[in-house]
Amino acid sequence: MVDLAARAAEVLVRRSEELGGTEAWDGEFRAPLVEKLMQDPPEGGRAPDEVLEQAVADILPLALRLDHPRSFGFVPSSPTWPGVIADFLAAGYNINACNWLVASGASQLECVVIDWFRQWLGYPDTAGGLLTSGGSAASLDALVTAREVAGNPENASVYMSDQSHSAQRRAAKIVGIRPENSRLVSSDDSFRIDVGALASMVKVDRAAGLQPIAVCANAGATATGAVDPLEELADFCASEGIWLHVDAAYGGFAVVTEQGKRILRGIERADSIVLDAHKWFFQPYEAGCLMVRDVSTLEKPFAIRPDFLQDALWGSGHPNFGDRGLQLSRSARALKIWMSVQTFGMAAFRRAIANGLECAARAQEYIDNSPVLKCLSPASLSVVCFRVDPAGQDIADDDLDEINRQVLARMFWEDPAFISSAMPGGRFSLRLCIVNHNTTWDDVRETLQAAERFGKDVLLQH
Repeated sequence: MVDLAARAAEVLVRRSEELGGTEAWDGEFRAPLVEKLMQDPPEGGRAPDEVLEQAVADILPLALRLDHPRSFGFVPSSPTWPGVIADFLAAGYNINACNWLVASGASQLECVVIDWFRQWLGYPDTAGGLLTSGGSAASLDALVTAREVAGNPENASVYMSDQSHSAQRRAAKIVGIRPENSRLVSSDDSFRIDVGALASMVKVDRAAGLQPIAVCANAGATATGAVDPLEELADFCASEGIWLHVDAAYGGFAVVTEQGKRILRGIERADSIVLDAHKWFFQPYEAGCLMVRDVSTLEKPFAIRPDFLQDALWGSGHPNFGDRGLQLSRSARALKIWMSVQTFGMAAFRRAIANGLECAARAQEYIDNSPVLKCLSPASLSVVCFRVDPAGQDIADDDLDEINRQVLARMFWEDPAFISSAMPGGRFSLRLCIVNHNTTWDDVRETLQAAERFGKDVLLQH
């Protein structure tokens, strides 16, 4: 057992050491993988070393290397080593963090981590929450809670920006909001929700007999990093008696820096907030979180206590996290966050998050000074969208879209970096999201230079 664990650790450490010299993405078409892996389970088993070697050779490398310093697509993830070790320990101890009786140590540690988050967000003492698999589950828990607080109306409606993550629409659908009552609100030129349009929509919907139960705001939209006007939204929701839910899955941990705190001003007035520690807080998957201003609002819809759990009722001073969300069986997610923070200290986390903010600002400056590139959405948090669009050349938008699709394909196959695309304002753009604690400005600069180089090549053929 020790030898096998040591071999696995050696594989991971060697991968970490070599990661920067590899490409950020590797994959394979399905047919070869079906031929290699679609086999009946062995009746008698195989040697553990052989199984480990096959996993390392044929399965695990075929993925987007989200922790690569030049992995800028989607929202990457770069876990700390103490976080990885914590997941190994939690799995080895086989902890089910469902309630206090079954896992008192893990439950108390989750209370500790949740209280850290509460303080960073500026939430009151009444606030609390739970760790989840990710933002999708946290958003679902939040909208179940919002619906419960509103009295479970049959004619409920929910509002979100046209920049909102699909998790919000999916959560609304699952909690029973009719598709036509899951309302998309237009965004402004900065890709922030138009509060005036929201107010008009709510007024019309109330007159039509709908009951608005929640507004879903962005604190770091996935495509552009945009942060909605949180204070203005808080004022509006308070005046209308509507639950304010903030999707800060990607951007929320910027609040631990002074700059991030300014950008996210007003988030502390939300009724619920989603965070993903496996994004900009450097943890292994899965490490989502839902925070609410009043933790009792979570327990009203979720605390269902059947007879087979009667032994778990230790009283109000011993929280059962299975009473706060959709999961009963839960891994001990708090351990990796706690071990990482204890090992490195908050100063290191602040520096790492500030590095993402700084690199995005420098990327925008580089793009603005480039004769080949043009910024389509300004750097917001650590996201910047841009495309090949040379100054002085009058190229139609459709042609620019095709040019940039070709540039993205060249980046995908020919450059070690991985970037993704977005459609801010309906225009195809290249997109960088910088959240890796190992990423340097050189990584970002050389990726932008590659985009320029491929852009020039494609323009010559245009």
